[in-house]
Amino acid sequence: MKGDAKGPGHFPEPIALIGKLNGALDGDRSFENLKKHQSLLIGTRDRINTWMQGHPDDYR
Repeated sequence: MKGDAKGPGHFPEPIALIGKLNGALDGDRSFENLKKHQSLLIGTRDRINTWMQGHPDDYR
């Protein structure tokens, strides 16, 4: 998204959601930590998917 020709400002909500997720994971990508944050992971995925479906020109 940050490398898109429209620029990173074109995707503010997904980038913010990913930032929040990265902050919660705090660099720990172990299975245990991912399992602990499973609802946040799935929720982030679903919210980004919903956002992208609302922007069909960007969903490639």
